[in-house]
Amino acid sequence: MIARLLAATAAAVLLVPTAAAAGPVQDRIYPAPRAPLSLAGLPEGAALVQVRTADGLTLAGIALPARAGMPTLLVLHGNGSSAADALRWLAPLAGAGYGIVAAEYRGYSGNPGRPDEAGLARDADAFLALARARAGEGPVWALGHSLGAGVAIGLARRAPLQALVTVGAFTRLRAMAPKAVRAFVPDGYDNLAAVPRLGVPWILVHGNDDAVVPVGEARSLHLAAGAGHLRGGTFVVMGADHRPDGATLLALVEAARAWLRDGAWPMAAIPAQAKLLPFGQTRPVNP
Repeated sequence: MIARLLAATAAAVLLVPTAAAAGPVQDRIYPAPRAPLSLAGLPEGAALVQVRTADGLTLAGIALPARAGMPTLLVLHGNGSSAADALRWLAPLAGAGYGIVAAEYRGYSGNPGRPDEAGLARDADAFLALARARAGEGPVWALGHSLGAGVAIGLARRAPLQALVTVGAFTRLRAMAPKAVRAFVPDGYDNLAAVPRLGVPWILVHGNDDAVVPVGEARSLHLAAGAGHLRGGTFVVMGADHRPDGATLLALVEAARAWLRDGAWPMAAIPAQAKLLPFGQTRPVNP
């Protein structure tokens, strides 16, 4: 989604003065849905919630309570998605008892404000506070998809989390743009530079048939995580695109939960199509 949108606007940007170019690119980065959030088609127990950001915006999101003893997932969706769409995708995790706080960004789904990297960071902070309040003594994980992976990685640098899961993460936002337009991309989302400063267990998930964010981006992040001696690993999901199906993602999250609890990966529980490369290794342990 990100790469296609930026490619589509590259030619137009080259025809306008530099000072005016950032606006069209910003609009392409954040193609926000306008319709207010709805609970239609969402798992039972989902409810609309509100948070207040540090810069004074009141934002709507969606939350679902955790079953006793289960983690609460703070979900940060991709640039062309919504909190409701993310919760539909993650319905298998909700059905397994994971709590979910699906953040909705400023400027999205009827929320006030205009999205940018700094603003989405404030939004993530506000929804994290809500997730912690709802989790009580339970663990809170962040789960970020695509652009939301960049939001989640930034959050993990600022705040303690029990685990970080990213799906379809890129190295930097500008790496997703055509060379002609990179100078006009106003936001960085420099995930690669952030990796050495991550102090949280990290599960990196990427489809090997991802046409939006090539799997080579995951390879670069994986190597950086190994060089930084991070805890965790990469799941390359064979045959999966930019958004692996929710049932597969549930199996991978369950495997990660077992690893965090027991200190060893439950190899028999990992789906055959998901190849696990612990950080620091370059070959899957389940070929």
